[in-house]
Amino acid sequence: MDFNSKKLSDQFDKAVSFISGSNLSDVDTQLKLYGFYKQAIEGTCTQPKPPIYDLKGRKKWYAWSEMGSMSKEEAMTSYINLVKTINPNIETEKTGWVTVSTFAHDEIPLSENEKTISDWVKEGDLNKIKTFIGDINVHDCMGMAPIPWGSDWGDLKILGILVENHLGDVNLQDNTGQTALHFAVFCSHEEICKYLVSMGARINIQDEEGFSALEKCLDEKLKSLLSMN
Repeated sequence: MDFNSKKLSDQFDKAVSFISGSNLSDVDTQLKLYGFYKQAIEGTCTQPKPPIYDLKGRKKWYAWSEMGSMSKEEAMTSYINLVKTINPNIETEKTGWVTVSTFAHDEIPLSENEKTISDWVKEGDLNKIKTFIGDINVHDCMGMAPIPWGSDWGDLKILGILVENHLGDVNLQDNTGQTALHFAVFCSHEEICKYLVSMGARINIQDEEGFSALEKCLDEKLKSLLSMN
């Protein structure tokens, strides 16, 4: 690596370090940085476009794909110049050694209009969940429905709203065949397990690997409790 290339690489690492430690909220700028970053690290985008329901994935794919055949050096320079508009003093600030990760810019937030009830469950937004109108027994872009998410997070209040107010199916399986009870036993959420069973959750539904929630339960006390049902 010649001197100029080494200097550019060092400046790029410093800019990445700054962004990784910042609280940048502007989505358009995040997407531009993501596109430049991926182009600089991996080159031209050759990945297939994510499915239409994967809104985050499609935003990131377009941001990277729009770089076209831009060289890695050009992408690094564009990234640095964009960071300078956020922090003009980036070149004079001292930073420690940075390990550049391809995941450094993966979290592109959704707007409120793009969020689903699964997002509200993960955020614990009770008001949005209570007033939701629609079918909650549908899978999100990660192949999970709201009830398994609520079970995974261990929030009994949210789970109660999903099951009793919105008539959620406690035995609905995700894209790997797991139910809300699988997630509850894996996380040792005893109260969640009790509630799900009381609402009709079946302990012997098998996932794609052939294991039931009971078989995946590592907590002996919880396993004994489930075996009684």
